[in-house]
Amino acid sequence: MNSIYSYRFDIVRKASTYDVLLVFSATPSLNSEALADLIESEVAQNLLPDEVIILVRDSEFNTTISELTKDSQNLATLARLGKRTSVTLIGYGCLGEELQRKQVNGQNPEANVTFSEFKRRALTSIFRARHGFVESTSTYHFENPSGRHTERFIRLSNILVRGAEIAFIGFCTLPYVPTHVRTAYLDTPSLYPVIAAINEQRSSFKNSKPILADNFSSYAGIRGYRFTHIKDSVLLISASSSGSLASKLIEEYGFTHNQVTHLLFLGNDHSRSNIVCDLYRDPVFNAEGIATLPSVERPENCKMCQTGSHAIKLQGDQFEFAGPQQEPLLIAKGDAPTGLAVLMDRFAGSKVFTVGLGQSVGRQPRQFNINSKFLLENRSFQDRFHYVIRRSMPASLRHVIAVDEVCIPFAEQIASAVSPEVQVIIRENIDNIPKSTTSSIVIAGLIIESGRNLLDVSRDLRSIVPEAPLMYLIGFSKTTGEPRRESLERTLVQTANPYPYQVIEVERMVLPLSSESNPWAAERRLLLDPEVKKLIPKNLQTAILKRVKRLSNSSTPLENELFVSNTVGDNLTLQPGFVFWPSGVPQRNHSQADVYFTIASVLQQLRANAHRTQKSAIKSNWFQQTVLAPGNFGRFNDDIIQASILRAAYPYEMNLTDSPSDSRELSRLIRRIIQAAKTERGGAASEFLLAIATGRVRLRQADLETALSAKPGNVPMVNFLLKVCQSRLLSQK
Repeated sequence: MNSIYSYRFDIVRKASTYDVLLVFSATPSLNSEALADLIESEVAQNLLPDEVIILVRDSEFNTTISELTKDSQNLATLARLGKRTSVTLIGYGCLGEELQRKQVNGQNPEANVTFSEFKRRALTSIFRARHGFVESTSTYHFENPSGRHTERFIRLSNILVRGAEIAFIGFCTLPYVPTHVRTAYLDTPSLYPVIAAINEQRSSFKNSKPILADNFSSYAGIRGYRFTHIKDSVLLISASSSGSLASKLIEEYGFTHNQVTHLLFLGNDHSRSNIVCDLYRDPVFNAEGIATLPSVERPENCKMCQTGSHAIKLQGDQFEFAGPQQEPLLIAKGDAPTGLAVLMDRFAGSKVFTVGLGQSVGRQPRQFNINSKFLLENRSFQDRFHYVIRRSMPASLRHVIAVDEVCIPFAEQIASAVSPEVQVIIRENIDNIPKSTTSSIVIAGLIIESGRNLLDVSRDLRSIVPEAPLMYLIGFSKTTGEPRRESLERTLVQTANPYPYQVIEVERMVLPLSSESNPWAAERRLLLDPEVKKLIPKNLQTAILKRVKRLSNSSTPLENELFVSNTVGDNLTLQPGFVFWPSGVPQRNHSQADVYFTIASVLQQLRANAHRTQKSAIKSNWFQQTVLAPGNFGRFNDDIIQASILRAAYPYEMNLTDSPSDSRELSRLIRRIIQAAKTERGGAASEFLLAIATGRVRLRQADLETALSAKPGNVPMVNFLLKVCQSRLLSQK
C-alpha cells in the first residue's frame, strides 16, 4: 500500500504562479521510503516544484520534524529538492484544522498555502482521475432513486479505490464530524471506507472516540429505518445534485442543517447543508471542476425520453444496473482532426514520420517519432517556419534558447533570420543570461510532445530574467487533443508582466502518447515465444529471424517495415482515393508510417471527443466502451489501412467478446480475408492473425473458431500465423 497521497497544483499570488506539491501522510508516521519515491518520480516527470507541503497529524508533528532533519534517507530526499524548493510541514488536528506549521528546507515559502486552497481541487482531481461520473449514451440515460431522470450521475464507489486517497477524503471530512459525535448515518455502504479513514485518524488524538456507522439505504430504505441517536450523530450523503434527500431528512426526521453533510455535490443545494467538495468549476477555487451541471428532469418532461433514449432505473444502495454497454463506431471522413488532410499534403512522402521501437523517453526514438532532420529539410515546413519568423519575431530579440540538442539547428535558423546579434543558448547555459535583460527571448522547441522541456525552461526563466518578454516557438507539436494543448499554453503564457507570453506552433498534429507497450513490442514477444518458434516452418525461418532482429533494433525507427505482408519481401500498399488525404497524395512515394500516423491521428481525435456532445467519439469507462465496428474493414478495404487500424486501435477498442453480433460479423470478415490471402482483397490476412495472436483483436470463442477455420491455400506466412493462433487460442477446447 502506498502510504502517501500527493497532489500537484498551481497557486497564484500577486500575478505570480507557484507550483506546489501536496504530500499527505495517510499513516501516523511519514514513510521516508515512500516520500523518497514520490519526490524522485515528481522530479523526473514534472521537474522541481516551488514548494512542497507535507501534511501530518499534529500528534506526530514533532516526531516528523526530527525524522526529516535527522534520518539519512529524508535528508537525501530534501537534498534532491535543493534549496530553491521550500518544504513546509503542517500538523492538523482532530477536526481537520491546521494547528502548526514549520519550514524544514529551502527558501522561505512565498505562497503560504491554506487548506481551503487545495482540498476542493484535490478531491475534484481524484474524482476526475477515478471517473466518478457514470454517463449515458444516445440510447439510454438514468432514473435516479428520487424518480428524476439524468444523463449522468456520481457513483462514489468509483473513486474509493486507493487507500491513501480514501484517507485524504477522510481528512477533508473531519471538519464536519465534531468530536462528540458517536454515530454516523450513511446513505450508501460505499461510505464505510470513509468512516474507517475518519476513525483511524481520530485515534491519533486524545479524548477522541470511534464512530459507529450504519447504512439507511438512501431513498429506498429511509421509510423503514429508525434514527435512534440523532443528537450525537452526523448524517453523510455520498453525492447529490439537488440536496433533496438532505432536505427530506432535515424536514421530516429532525436533523439540523449542520448535522447533514454531502461528500460530493454538483448542482444547486436547496438543503443548506454541509458540502465537503463542490465539484462545480470555479475559475479561482476549482479551475478543473465540472463546468456543466448534470441535466436532471422530471419523467413527464424528460427531453431524453422524447428523443427515444431509454431510462435505466438505478436501484439499491449503490445504484446497481446492467454491466458495460458496447457501442460500435464507424469511422468517417469528418472524424479527422481539423487540418489533418493539408498537413499530410505537406509531409506525406517526406520521411518525416517514423515509428520508434524503443523507450518512450530518452535518446531512443519515440513510438510516434518525428525525424528532425527531414522536418527541417521539408520545403513546406521551411516556408511556414520563415513566414512565422517574418510575422512574429520581435526586433528586440537577443537570445534564442534551444530546449534540447535536437533544437539547436532550429534555434540557429531563428537567430540567423533575425539578426547577427542574436545569441543561441543551450538549455544548460540559461543562467548566463544577465538578470537585467529586458530584450525578447525565444524558447525554441523543434518537436514537442508533453511540453515538459518548455515548462522547465519557463520556470527557470521566471527568476533568471523576470523582466524579459518570452515567446515559445514550436516547430512540430504533438498533442493528444485540444484540452491538453490549451492547458500547456495556459501555463506557458502566465506572467506577472503587463501582457501574457506567446506560444506559436508551426505545425500541430493530434497523436496518442508514445508508449513502450505497443503492437511491435507485442509482435516481437510473440515471435520470441519458445512455443511459437517450434511452429516456424523451415522456409520462413530466415524471414522470421530477420523480422525479430529488425524489431529488436530499437535505435532505428520503422518507416516502411511496419506491417507483415502475406508474401515475404512484399509491402502493403495504398490505393488511390484515401479519404483522409487530398486527391493525388496517395500516388506519391509515401511511406507506411505516413498511413499509420494518419489513422492514429483520426483515432486519437475520436478519443479526445469522449467528453463532447453531438460528436462521434470513442468512449472508454467502466460503463461504456466504444468498439470499432467490423464495418470499418469494409469501408477501408486497402490492406495497409486495415493494418494501420489494427495496430493503432487500443486492444479494448477491438475487444468484441461482449458484442455477439459484432463479434460474429468480424469473424466472418476475417475468415473471408484469410481465405483470400493470395489476392489483393486478402492482403491484410497476416496482420489480422497477428492482431488475434497478440490479443489486440478478441472475439467470442465460437466466432474465433469460425475465423480460424479458414483455408488460405499455399501462403506460408498466413499458414504459419494461422497455426500460431490455433495453438494458442484453440488448444483448450
